[in-house]
Amino acid sequence: MDRLRIGTWLVLYLLALLIQVALLPQIFPGGYVPNAVLSVTVLIALHETPKRGMWAGLLGGLMQDLWAGRLIGLNALTFALLGYAVATVQQKIVRDPIFVPGLIAALSQVVVLPFQWLLLYVFGYHFSWFVFSRPLPVWILFSMLFTPALGGIIGFGSRGRRRSRYRSLSS
Repeated sequence: MDRLRIGTWLVLYLLALLIQVALLPQIFPGGYVPNAVLSVTVLIALHETPKRGMWAGLLGGLMQDLWAGRLIGLNALTFALLGYAVATVQQKIVRDPIFVPGLIAALSQVVVLPFQWLLLYVFGYHFSWFVFSRPLPVWILFSMLFTPALGGIIGFGSRGRRRSRYRSLSS
């Protein structure tokens, strides 16, 4: 894979981790801190092939697992599957720089949380579903707002529009 692309992913994931660990706990109460790495995974996957989306998700999830220092592999597996799924779906949907990333990130929260709870349950970590899913509405709202905003800041939205316009001209 392109080294520049992987380097860009690393920088985006590091920034997301810093935001998630340093800034968001100051805004959100304990236990409700949203997952900024999920938003970056969705943004990257919206602009990549399924294989690259999977690798990006694996990288972001592994970085988050290593940063947290526990249950290494849970986020890596979850985000790899998420990256693959989002990149597969993005080939079949309309590109909109605001609505689509926000909607997909919100839906990702709804899918990722039960999947992670199920994986934890299967491997012997028994948490109450009610307690585990309590912050979900906050995370959904955060993802719907943060993902398109971040995409606009880093320029993913405008690049997507430009690319789709060129596709229509060449068709």
